[in-house]
Amino acid sequence: MTIRKDRQVSGERFKKKSVTTPMINTESQSALRPVNPVINFPSLGSKTGGGRNYDMGKHYGKGFDDITNRVFYTSLTLLKNSKDGTEQSKYCHLQHGFKYLADYLGIWHHAKGGEVTHEDITPGLIEGFRLHLRGLNIGYTSQRTIYTQAKSMLSAMRRHGYWVVDKEAYDTTFPKNPYPNSNRRTKGARPFSEYEKRQVVVALKQALTGIYDRARTSPLTSYELTVCVLAIAMQTGINTSPLLQMTTDSISDHPLKNNRKLLTVFKKRGRATQLHNLRRSEWLVLAQGVKLDVAYMIERITVLNQPFRDALNSDYLLLFSPMNGMTGNEISNVTDHILFAGIKTFIKDYELKDEDGKEIRITLSRIRKTFINGIYELSGENILVAASAAKHKGSESIDHYLEAPEQAKRNLGLMGEIRVKELTSDVKITPTAHCKDPINGEQAPKNGKTCADFLACFRCKSCVITGDDLYRLYSLYWAIVRNREAFGRKDWKRHLRNVLSIIDTEVEPAFIAQGMLSHLQAERERARCNPHPYWINLDMLRVGQ
Repeated sequence: MTIRKDRQVSGERFKKKSVTTPMINTESQSALRPVNPVINFPSLGSKTGGGRNYDMGKHYGKGFDDITNRVFYTSLTLLKNSKDGTEQSKYCHLQHGFKYLADYLGIWHHAKGGEVTHEDITPGLIEGFRLHLRGLNIGYTSQRTIYTQAKSMLSAMRRHGYWVVDKEAYDTTFPKNPYPNSNRRTKGARPFSEYEKRQVVVALKQALTGIYDRARTSPLTSYELTVCVLAIAMQTGINTSPLLQMTTDSISDHPLKNNRKLLTVFKKRGRATQLHNLRRSEWLVLAQGVKLDVAYMIERITVLNQPFRDALNSDYLLLFSPMNGMTGNEISNVTDHILFAGIKTFIKDYELKDEDGKEIRITLSRIRKTFINGIYELSGENILVAASAAKHKGSESIDHYLEAPEQAKRNLGLMGEIRVKELTSDVKITPTAHCKDPINGEQAPKNGKTCADFLACFRCKSCVITGDDLYRLYSLYWAIVRNREAFGRKDWKRHLRNVLSIIDTEVEPAFIAQGMLSHLQAERERARCNPHPYWINLDMLRVGQ
């Protein structure tokens, strides 16, 4: 009888296991200090340097070597596993998490009177650490950040087997919500006011004059690269990391338009490539000043700082040499710290002050919010257009970026004043005209509620139009004209076209016959240029729905 081979393969063979750095288990982990306790994060810091280091040696000999050893080997394991997050997040676990936890472990060691080990990581220790952070001179959200980073490191210890504890004990160690309502206490960066924006743009144009000089052949310094980064951010609204990681091939020709370029950047957190459409100017030196032309700016950086790329065989855009040297050890790229220092110099050199005489605070976060809010206002307060320009999905633009324009705030106050006058006056004013009886009129609901169907006014016998109503009436007229595409052509033709027809064929001739042609034309033009707050858009039509 033929024996058939068993060809079934266990699925366990195909499960990808994370790489773990082995740690020798002994009763005393303090006797197993690593020879080199420095952990290197090669991708951080300057692109031309050796990365960023974190020295664990400073935590040894403090009475908690067992935990320090486990954190050391956990960090090495995290660096070997790319799916455990970015190097920046792993570095933050140490720099912004364990460093503060280590300070408290030293206090816990003296209180205990003996060596602190991983078995001492209990709910009492974690609660004491949280109270320790509260006693430091740091903000509420900063306390939450430190606590979260420390917890992430301890969670990684458990996940990779360096802290053996069952799930139930682990869940009871950390409270579910140690910092309630922390999101409400966070105040993000505010966009520039019009005055601040004007100050910054004028200063950038002045600073870019030397960079745009066609006769220049010397490489750009770190300060000049910082100015270029600020100018690019003002024009595109790109985040900090994608800007600093741009390469020479980030700029490319537009496939359809000759006067435009495409800027391609990569956002790490979103793990997505973003395309930005740029207008390309043939002439940059104009009578009214220098334009912040992104495409030309990137081309100038590419040409002037090309020797540094050749020396390193690198394609990073923002390379420079602090000493104008050509060796690899003397060449660096613009980092967050260099950008921060350059911005401080830029503010000081041009004496940038706000309306109150205080120094303007410039960050790329403020510039990005200014860009998005500018698009929002230019698009007629269209949220979809603003979100598209910001490369956002969902409600991120509304929740974190958009703010009500100053005009909207003034309009809201004006609407309140108008409403007070309406309620205290015998004359019933509507957003379109006057009404004899808005409660029991011909088209009114006749149920004790005020009529809010403003389109019905044009077929209602209770509607009265006076010369004072023309401003509001034509504001509605132009709002209907502007929102044809947004409203939908079929719905617009069905519900709104007859309103324009009534105004053009019935209302206008009646006022012209009364000798009010000049007044009618003036109000019509006033409404077109500066519409009434009721009719900035057609949202008021939904009130009666």
